[in-house]
Amino acid sequence: MTVPQKGVLPARASLENLRNQAKTLQKQHRAEDPAAVARVAGVLPRAEMPLKLHDAQFVLAREYGFTSWPKLVEHVEGPRPVDRVKREDGRVWIDGVPRLRWGANAEPTYLGALEAAFRSSARALDLTSLMGDSGLCFRMRWATKDQGRSWCGSGPCGEWPEEVSALNAATGYVFAWDSPPAARPFTSEHVQRIVEHIDRGWPILAFIKNHDMGVIYGYEAEGRRLLVSDYWASEEPCLAQTEDAKEIGLFLQRIDEPVPRARAAQAGLALAVKRWHDGVVESETGTRSTYYYGTAGYARWIADLERADSLSDAERGNLFFLNGWTYSSFYANRGGHAARYLRANAAHFSEQAQTALEAAASCYDRLRERLGGWDPADPTFGMVKQKKPDTWSAEVRERELSLLRDAHDLDGRAIGFIAEALGFDAEARTSV
Repeated sequence: MTVPQKGVLPARASLENLRNQAKTLQKQHRAEDPAAVARVAGVLPRAEMPLKLHDAQFVLAREYGFTSWPKLVEHVEGPRPVDRVKREDGRVWIDGVPRLRWGANAEPTYLGALEAAFRSSARALDLTSLMGDSGLCFRMRWATKDQGRSWCGSGPCGEWPEEVSALNAATGYVFAWDSPPAARPFTSEHVQRIVEHIDRGWPILAFIKNHDMGVIYGYEAEGRRLLVSDYWASEEPCLAQTEDAKEIGLFLQRIDEPVPRARAAQAGLALAVKRWHDGVVESETGTRSTYYYGTAGYARWIADLERADSLSDAERGNLFFLNGWTYSSFYANRGGHAARYLRANAAHFSEQAQTALEAAASCYDRLRERLGGWDPADPTFGMVKQKKPDTWSAEVRERELSLLRDAHDLDGRAIGFIAEALGFDAEARTSV
C-alpha cells in the first residue's frame, strides 16, 4: 500500500470540515473524478465500489499522516478536553463537571454520571439520546437475591456490558471496565493512571461513596485524594481518599467518531426489544442476583408486592425500599424520555416504521398520564423510598399493583410496536 505524503493539518482543525472533506472525496470518486480515483487507489487499491464513507475517511486520515480515521478524530478531539483542565496549589481538575444530586440528575446513575462528565466539553451529551441509545428508557428489570427472599438495588442500574457498548458507539466516548484488585491501598500504577487521565482532561466513572456511579474529575496529593461528583456527596467540591473509593473502573479508552444517528437509534431500539424478551437471567455480572426483564419483571414485581403481608418486618422493609428505588427510575425514564426519544429519531426510519414508532410513542404518552404526578405528600401514593415502611398499607399497595398492571399493558404494546418498526426496516434492507 502506498502511503501518501503527510498533509498539513491546521492546529485547530475542525472535525466537521474533515467530515465534509471525506464526503466530498466519496462523491467525487463515485462521479469518477480522476484526481479522486487516484487518491483512493493510492491508499485503497481494492476499495469496495461504490466507495463507502468509512473508506473515504480512511483515505483522508492516511493523507494527513494518521493510521486510521479514529486516530485522526482522536488527534482533533483529544486535545480539546485538556483545555478544561485547571491547576491551582497542587489541585488539578476538569472544569465544568456539575455536582450530581438525587432528583436533579438522571437515574440510572450511570447515565447521570456520563452526561455530567462531558457537560461542558466540546462534545456534550444529550440525556434523552443516552436514555434511548442504551435502551434504558424502555427497560423493565426487577432484581431479587437469596432465592427471592431479598431484593437487590442493582435492578435499575445501567452500567451493564451491552448498554455500555451501545453508548460507546453512539457517543464515541469509549469506556471499558478496568477495576483494580480489591486490596488497598491502590498500587502506584493505578493511581498514576488516574492522574494521567485527569491531566489529559478525561473524566473517570466510578463507584465512590456507594455503588452508585459518580465522576472522578480531579485530584490532589499526586492522586491520593480525589475530587468527585457523587450522588451521595453533601459538600462541593467533594474530596475523597482514593483508597476509600468503592470501585474505580470505567476508564476512557479513546474518543472515536460517533456512529451515525440512524445506526445508534436502530441499535438502541433493538437492544430495548432484546431486553424485554430476556426473561429471567441468573447471577448476571457477578452480582449473585436474579434479574427479571420485561413481562417477567412485571410479573415478579407484582407477585412480590402481593405477598408483602407474609414477609417478616426486615424483608418487608427491604422490599419497600427496592419498590420505591426501582419505581423512581422507571417513572423518570418512561415519563420523561421514552416518547420523546422515539419522536426525535423517527426520521431515521422508513415511513412504515415511523407509523409504528408513533404508535409506540402514543403508548408511552398514555403511560406517562397513568403514572401521573410525583406527590410524596399524598398518603395513598406509595413507591417513595424516603417514606417510613409503616406507611405502606394494604390500600397503598393495591394502588401500586393497579398501576403496575396498567403499565405492563402499555409497556408491552409499545415494545410490540417498536419491534414492528424494526421489522419493517429489516425487511426493506433485505429486499434491497
